[in-house]
Amino acid sequence: MKRILPLLLLLALVLNACSIPVASAPAATSPVVTQILVSTPAINYGVIARAYVKTLTDMGPRVAGTDQEAQAAEAIADVFTSFGYPTEIQLFTETDDNGGTIDSTNVVAVKSGKSAQEIIVGAHYDSADVGQGADDNASGVAVMLEAADLVKNVPTPYTIRFIAFGAEEAGLLGSYAYLNQMSQAEFENTIAMINLDSLAAGDIAYVYSDEDQQAALRDWTLEWAFGNGLDLQTIHNVDLSEDDGSGVSDYAAFRDVGIPYVYFEATNWALGDQDGYTQVDPQYGDEGKIWHTEYDTLDYLDTNFPGRVDQHLDLFVTVLFNILTQYEGSVQ
Repeated sequence: MKRILPLLLLLALVLNACSIPVASAPAATSPVVTQILVSTPAINYGVIARAYVKTLTDMGPRVAGTDQEAQAAEAIADVFTSFGYPTEIQLFTETDDNGGTIDSTNVVAVKSGKSAQEIIVGAHYDSADVGQGADDNASGVAVMLEAADLVKNVPTPYTIRFIAFGAEEAGLLGSYAYLNQMSQAEFENTIAMINLDSLAAGDIAYVYSDEDQQAALRDWTLEWAFGNGLDLQTIHNVDLSEDDGSGVSDYAAFRDVGIPYVYFEATNWALGDQDGYTQVDPQYGDEGKIWHTEYDTLDYLDTNFPGRVDQHLDLFVTVLFNILTQYEGSVQ
């Protein structure tokens, strides 16, 4: 633990020091207007995110309630602090899906914006007990951390609350724990929740939401991506529920109280039972599944899908950065 935590912090500081200034990206300097801005960044994103994926997966499985999960939480907090963000460690104790007790942590960092209204960006950092959790969900945390670095010195329309959720795999415990401590005023001040989960392995990049007025941010995102030549897709009226009706990722806690969400994921809805669970051709992984299997490692993904991890990280960081710096509109 004493060797790995400084390594992640050192990584953040070194990459931050040598990165291209954010102000050089056209998206960061474009004025916020009502129409979609076509402003493809002049740099490739995702390089820093890949380094975070590597560091998190080198810790091994980050099972909820274990020392490895706690180690990852402390490392993520160190990175947010290195960016200059006020950072909170939110401890919680909850009952998991099996009736046991889990002690875990949410890591919360806040970036002030032009408006006090907030967008929550969330990704869970725990993993299943097999594989290394590269796709599920070091990839989501890594995209969030790179975006947090990119926007730290850029004026953003809204205040951004970055949350690394603990114990997602034990029943979305971290996101519901966070939700349960929110006040009514905080509910009303939150205009959207952006969920990042399993972004690296799947064949196709997707963004989901509910429909009608709840789809405003999703539709803006799809239009921006199309205008910038990015292959981002959606499934309208998507069914993201488990067999028992519960949600499949941390967006569900916020959806339950009426906060609009967008959920980014990479999978392939044309495969298997066409329910989004089969991510790749069934000849790979466990009949096409990478998450929750021994195949969820960076080495396996790089060997069998050359270039995919880098392409997906680039795409998702690019889209997230431009949402946070450009999107301005009512989503409720």
